[in-house]
Amino acid sequence: MKFSFPLALASYFALSSVTAYPLFEKRHQANSTDDGTNGVSPLAIPGIDYRFATAAEETLQRYYMTLAGNAYCPTVIPGGVWNCPNCHRTDHIEIIQTFTTPEHDTNAMVVRDDDLKRIVAVFRGSASSENWAANLDAVLTNYPHALTARVHRGFYNSYQEVAGSIIPVITQQVSQYPDYTLAVTGHSLGGATSLLCALDLHQRGFRPSLFTQGAPRVGNLGFARYIVNTNIPYTRLTNKRDLIVDVPSRLSGFWHAGEEFWIRSDNRIQVCPNGLETSDCANSVTLLKNMADHLNYFDLTSSGSCPSA
Repeated sequence: MKFSFPLALASYFALSSVTAYPLFEKRHQANSTDDGTNGVSPLAIPGIDYRFATAAEETLQRYYMTLAGNAYCPTVIPGGVWNCPNCHRTDHIEIIQTFTTPEHDTNAMVVRDDDLKRIVAVFRGSASSENWAANLDAVLTNYPHALTARVHRGFYNSYQEVAGSIIPVITQQVSQYPDYTLAVTGHSLGGATSLLCALDLHQRGFRPSLFTQGAPRVGNLGFARYIVNTNIPYTRLTNKRDLIVDVPSRLSGFWHAGEEFWIRSDNRIQVCPNGLETSDCANSVTLLKNMADHLNYFDLTSSGSCPSA
């Protein structure tokens, strides 16, 4: 992933450099699992509102991070060919169609994994000046599906530009393979647009799962509560001291939602329960945030080593 826009990057951080952590909503409840333990994880820590991820959960996070990381290579999007540093991990998956838009340079693809019976919409993160223009358009604008919800205008417009093209392809795949699961994933800006896509699919009657990595905050508290109330299975992967997950700031009205999977400095994955963001995972680290951790999720985030399209 190339960040060749230092001025835009500096401006983005300056707009969101002050973050406060008051009044986090705590939830003292059983942690939901699918391992037959009736909702109480064997890795939960008594008296503390988090647990550690199981091996199966880590495998799932790596699967979706690999897809999101590979999306940065132009050979994959728009090229439609698994030719990239980590593409050997995904070359059994069929690329159905790729998408690139002219105004906001929104890049995405729909893929199908016949081995695991999964249909996945994958959104690329920031890799162009158009993407950074969208990132910097951090005005909260009305979200039409919830009265009190407001969303980041740049992220919303980026998704809306591709929605009319990608939704019919997803619809066709789900219709053709009704026994397959449906998921949406993306890293960084791709995490923001994948969240908006998952909500769009939910509103159309689909049942997607959502996996984001290093995603910024996308909307206000009303939007975050709306996400929680949809009951979309949503895991939000964060990495150590990743700076991007901390912007736009809480002081400017933005909130995260979802079940946070935080890769700690010891590389254990700490899981904070589904709902509004708390102070127990990535927000427990308030100093020395950095970009290096944003660019290195499981060593799977693609970099400048991508071959030419």
